[in-house]
Amino acid sequence: MIPLKTLRYEPPRAVIIGLDGTPCSLINRFVADGRMPNFAALMQTGSLAGMESVLPTVSSVAWASIVTGCNPGKHNIYGFIDRVPDTHEMYIPTSRTMRARTWTDIFSGMGRRVFSMGVPTTYPPGAVNGILISGFLAPDLSRGTYPAAVAGELSAMGYRIDIDARTARRDREQFLDDVFQAMERRFNAMFHFLDREPWGLFVAHVLETDRLHHFLWGLMEDGSEAYLPWFHRFYARVDRAIGEVADRLDDHTLLMIVSDHGFCKLKYEVHLNYWLREAGFLRFRGRTAKGLRDLAPDTQCYSLLPGRIYLSLRGRERGGRVEPGAEYQALRQDIAEGLMQIRNPVTGEPVIQRIFRREELYAGDAFDLAPDLIAMPAAGYDLKGGFDKEVLMERGPMNGTHTFSDAMFFINRKVDLSRRVRVIDVFPTLFDAVGLDVPGGVDGRSVVAGRGNQVSA
Repeated sequence: MIPLKTLRYEPPRAVIIGLDGTPCSLINRFVADGRMPNFAALMQTGSLAGMESVLPTVSSVAWASIVTGCNPGKHNIYGFIDRVPDTHEMYIPTSRTMRARTWTDIFSGMGRRVFSMGVPTTYPPGAVNGILISGFLAPDLSRGTYPAAVAGELSAMGYRIDIDARTARRDREQFLDDVFQAMERRFNAMFHFLDREPWGLFVAHVLETDRLHHFLWGLMEDGSEAYLPWFHRFYARVDRAIGEVADRLDDHTLLMIVSDHGFCKLKYEVHLNYWLREAGFLRFRGRTAKGLRDLAPDTQCYSLLPGRIYLSLRGRERGGRVEPGAEYQALRQDIAEGLMQIRNPVTGEPVIQRIFRREELYAGDAFDLAPDLIAMPAAGYDLKGGFDKEVLMERGPMNGTHTFSDAMFFINRKVDLSRRVRVIDVFPTLFDAVGLDVPGGVDGRSVVAGRGNQVSA
């Protein structure tokens, strides 16, 4: 095998490691504690900063924004589920829903070899100049890789697309074993292809960080003697993998390590459709409903997770009754003001940090499919979209939830990260850092100085 350090490609190659849901503050904490020595070494010659995610703050939307550099109004991914407005048919957005070009699309089109593993919104896998392994929406490996033969290699390595997170509800010890095993096999696959395949762009997404955080973050944050050591072990293994990647790269190769959102302790799950129903904005044909087809003709709005509110707009929605114009604007204002009054039943603190109107966040060819209002939760609250709940707030099996702030951005260059960094900035930074023109139409801005940080026309 030819050592990677002896290979030279022009222009420089790039490696991007995605640690799903890993907060920048956690990396800083473990580096300061001496638990991530490889990351600490990288920080000597690189730059680390917190990063803002996107709204809604879920992985499908955030990663679509990362790999395209665009807001959801352009890439058309607004959540894990969505609806057809005039039929209320529900569907799961996939790679076929995406309207913006991804970095693998563009690098492939330039004739550069790509490798992408596990990134959300990449199922079903399209043809690329290289290898694409779909993320957790793939039903199985046989349908989740391009070329198809790669599935056999992954199966032989015991690669797992995802774990069964329901295990955490029954047996936390078994859940932890599953998380560690799945991550270890993911790293094995990552190094297998890193060492054996030619590539100009290499992207590996680690899902297990997010899975661990959802079910154990709150216990870790509380200093649990039972589970804090698991976090130490887990991130020690992540750190070793990062060190092994860095050791394989020469000084000309770009390395970025990013996450899509932060994490914090979950206080309550908040069921917005329950609130909308109790406030008189949402009505069902019966007392409860299973989906949008059960909405009553006089309903004014409904919510899809997390925090997306759609008005029953005439001419757009199935059975729409809200008139465009003044009635639409007044109803949005009434709903927003009401939502801002929701309080934690124990502390009295607001549950919603801010309500955005669609035009404040989104622009592009997919703008018409955007929610009319987007609720940004306060830290510690998870906004749900179920239709059958009979309570406004409750605690479920999860004890960790996403945060808009405190995502992580690392680059193995000394750059000025004093201004805010957003997930949409990762895409233009990739192109800028390897000496390529940033494709037109993106919303992000490169953090790399020296090439003007301007998006090309």
